[in-house]
Amino acid sequence: MNRVLVIAPHPDDEVIGCGGSIAKLAQSGAEVTVVIVIRRERGSRDHAVTDEEFATETADACRVLGVKRYITLEEPSRDFAVDRRLHLAVVRLLREVRPDRVYVPHRDDGDAEHQAVHRLALEALWMAQSDFFEEAGPPAPPPSLVLGYEIWAPLAQAQYTEDVTAQIDLKVEAMQCYRSQLRHAAWDEAVRGLASYRAVTSTGRGHSEAFEVIRVSGSPV
Repeated sequence: MNRVLVIAPHPDDEVIGCGGSIAKLAQSGAEVTVVIVIRRERGSRDHAVTDEEFATETADACRVLGVKRYITLEEPSRDFAVDRRLHLAVVRLLREVRPDRVYVPHRDDGDAEHQAVHRLALEALWMAQSDFFEEAGPPAPPPSLVLGYEIWAPLAQAQYTEDVTAQIDLKVEAMQCYRSQLRHAAWDEAVRGLASYRAVTSTGRGHSEAFEVIRVSGSPV
């Protein structure tokens, strides 16, 4: 059975970036683990939302997509900094899950924290394969595929698209689970629209997700 690890900067980024692919993989029998690095930042419209309600949003979205396990690292927003402790936390997950496929934000995504998590993920991937950092467990083999997904800034040049026409309604439903986020912007409409645009420009119809190909068979491209 394939093992998949999705590394997301914030709650809902996993849905926006690759929710259709997550659902498609889960439907095929893959074991999907999602790790969310940074905790949800409260906005002016979130005063009535409890921490438990924020957590329920993520749990509900993962259930819709078929994710069996999700982990939240609860790093602070805007004070976010990558250190050895955080590196080792992600390395430990990589060595535990030993994924065949990894999803991360693409390198040029238009948010500083998304770019920082991209760098964190790639450094942790190297660390997880090395003979060092024994406190995080034994080395893991490299994943066969590492893909960068788009969240805030669409990819200037997509290198791979995944047909998620059959999963688009699940992706939208999962996005709608993030009820607090929808009070700030119509992300459910946005994810459907972007997937439609990506399909039109690649296959001419349906819905697709676009990716940067970062690594194939464990070697950088």
